[in-house]
Amino acid sequence: MVNIVTSEANSKGKLLIQHQVETQVLTLSYIQMNEYQFSIPSYQRPYIWPDDAVLKLFKDINDARVAKEPNYFIGTVLTSLEQDEDGNGIYELIDGQQRTTTLMLIALAFKMAKVDSAIADIAAFNKQPRLQFKIRDQVQHLLGSLAGLDDYVFPGLEAIDENPYLNRIYAALQVLEQQVNALENQDRVLLGDYIFKNVQWVNNIVPPQMDLNRLFATMNTAGIQLEQSDILKSKLLKQISTDKPLFDAMWLACEHMENYFERNVRKIFPNAPWNDIEPEHLASFNETLFVKSYGGNTHKQGLTIMQLAEQLEAAAERDNKNSEDNKLDNEQDAGSYDLETETVYCRPIIGFPLLLIHAYRIYLANRAVEFDDTDDVVPRVHADKLLETFDPLTKASEEEVKDFIKTLWRVRYQFDRWVVKWVERDDSDDEQLRLTYLTKSESGGKRYINRTQKELNELVMLQSVRNFTGERSAQYWLTPFIAGLIRENITEDAQAIALLEKIDNDLSLAAESETQKTASFKQAKQQQPEIDSWQKIVDYFAEPRGTSFEHYWFQKLEYILWKKETNRHLKQFSNYRITAKNSVEHVYPQREEYQNIMERDFLDAFGNLVLLSPGENSSYSNQAVKKKLVDFEAKSQYESLKLKAMFKILKEQGDWQKTQIQLHQKEMLNALAAHYGVTE
Repeated sequence: MVNIVTSEANSKGKLLIQHQVETQVLTLSYIQMNEYQFSIPSYQRPYIWPDDAVLKLFKDINDARVAKEPNYFIGTVLTSLEQDEDGNGIYELIDGQQRTTTLMLIALAFKMAKVDSAIADIAAFNKQPRLQFKIRDQVQHLLGSLAGLDDYVFPGLEAIDENPYLNRIYAALQVLEQQVNALENQDRVLLGDYIFKNVQWVNNIVPPQMDLNRLFATMNTAGIQLEQSDILKSKLLKQISTDKPLFDAMWLACEHMENYFERNVRKIFPNAPWNDIEPEHLASFNETLFVKSYGGNTHKQGLTIMQLAEQLEAAAERDNKNSEDNKLDNEQDAGSYDLETETVYCRPIIGFPLLLIHAYRIYLANRAVEFDDTDDVVPRVHADKLLETFDPLTKASEEEVKDFIKTLWRVRYQFDRWVVKWVERDDSDDEQLRLTYLTKSESGGKRYINRTQKELNELVMLQSVRNFTGERSAQYWLTPFIAGLIRENITEDAQAIALLEKIDNDLSLAAESETQKTASFKQAKQQQPEIDSWQKIVDYFAEPRGTSFEHYWFQKLEYILWKKETNRHLKQFSNYRITAKNSVEHVYPQREEYQNIMERDFLDAFGNLVLLSPGENSSYSNQAVKKKLVDFEAKSQYESLKLKAMFKILKEQGDWQKTQIQLHQKEMLNALAAHYGVTE
């Protein structure tokens, strides 16, 4: 335990009182052994973590377990030690309630799945929920009832649906329970034990007399936290002795992810001949365009970063001497390193640390092809492993570091051109995954590169499949995809789609001897990963796996069915997208409302299952299949094309029993086989 001394002072600066903030590292094992209990104060907002955030945390922890990492760190919480009505100590969560709640929900999911692990009992303490929600009685009853406590009553599905404090928690629990049940029995126990003993977080305990208003103000105005990527940049630039300002500027152009690359480049290099620059000129760094345009060979003189920044500012000031009529142009051209003040135009599917890791893997793959002496990065691909991943490069030669930063530039250009981003539609504030294309426009005698949204196409839909499935914290497919875009100099959508389909197909068929990490690196090196036979895939679908079927195959079928659909002009398709879905629904229900029972081999067959969001799932509930059809057809858009195909059979044959389930499963396998190029 660490004591951190903080002080409060009066207006004259005289010290009034010292506080000690106790800092401790916690695990579920520790809080059970030491009888910790937590409470969510009434002023806190409801639980809001979406399904994909919950799923990401769960899978990240499991990935850490599989990788045999000694610990998994989930962050920091801020608490105040209070007393409950009976005088017992209880830690009130001032900050960090979302991740603490998620951790308790994970524990509850193991309890609901009846896993033989100590984690299954952590959600209850002293005959009440270990995590208390002040004045939220229904939340208390939900958590207590699911933890198996006698004095707590399950609120009921209708109450859950109507209560914002309940529905998000219950939806997350459904997702987590399915994830636990999808594991093999041994893995359930191993993961439960790993979470119980090895998942850590820091608990900062403030003294009761501390002024929380002052504390929050301090937290909000303490400045910008140094990121791992900032530390990495510092280490890499130390390896560079010549042209350091130039490579710093290149890094900065790549760093700001919530704006398009060409806008970053224009801010960093405002005096480049932008009237003559075409979008494709940005594909790789061209010193003639971006440096020599300053006049002279300043980049050869070893200027400091500050000197280069001053030159950029001076150049911008010369531009800004134009009339007020040119104010808009000057804002676009202003030479400043403060890219954080830029308007947010888009939101990437990964952050800059993960982009750096993919760029490094591409750099290593290219070296492996050229020199046949380079392996993949050693740690698992995860943004939190950034510094560990780059450790070899921080000790490499100046030329190697420069080559990497040049690779980073090429990767960032292709990333913005061919990888989907979250963007707002013109007619809505809702974000969607979209691609854009580049155009040129002219204003006030200056030419600009603009972005226009592309029509929805196969590239967006297949990337959506990849984005919402698999190891989402890694997005392994990005390494071979961007490597291929650069290597093959792809310029057409059809070429990019063919490349991604090949990558996706091989990754989905990767043999047990391959991980997604090893397979994707082989692809980046232009090597073929080991893949399973199609018969093994057929055998996989022949088993009645129920909710244990990989979500990828449901989403992949959505892509295939959308691609072959000839009636996409129908209004139900207008807003159809492949989105995050984490709940497997039995179309013939497990507990049918009229008590009709189906054999488990057919009930849990792939032909009777569909992937939905928890909200869509609960809307169908245990209704008879024909009632589900009525509800499905009443909706303004299709929520699942696999479900559409199932209901097509129901309408044609008037029933949904074993024969129809087998027929639909055969149709889906045939669609998959055709897409994978399998011939009988």
